[in-house]
Amino acid sequence: MSEAERRRKGVFLVFCMFVGMGIGFILIEQLGGLGFVASMFIGMGVGFLLDALIAVEKRRIAVKIPIKAGGLVSMLIGALFIAGGGLAIAAPELLKRYAVQFVGLGMIAAGVYLMLFGYSYVKAKT
Repeated sequence: MSEAERRRKGVFLVFCMFVGMGIGFILIEQLGGLGFVASMFIGMGVGFLLDALIAVEKRRIAVKIPIKAGGLVSMLIGALFIAGGGLAIAAPELLKRYAVQFVGLGMIAAGVYLMLFGYSYVKAKT
């Protein structure tokens, strides 16, 4: 597979994060500063999910369910970000109580994702 035909990664994450931040700025008056952070997390979560599900190849876009561990972990990270952002809006007191645990789970998921991403560059020589 040539370089032009390879799947582009990270296309939606930054886009969705900035859209979420823009929505967060709009919601600051209604929800306070927590609305900004929650909207950014929801945008990042949607970006992770879209990056895992949608493949941008050369001149076409294909929706594929990831069967590799990296794609599944990316979807898990996206779901955690969306849940954290939704929780920040719905029950901010609960988020404050368990913030350390949520950050810990997020770091574990990000570490697993980076490990699996790194394994994709390691090729065994036969």
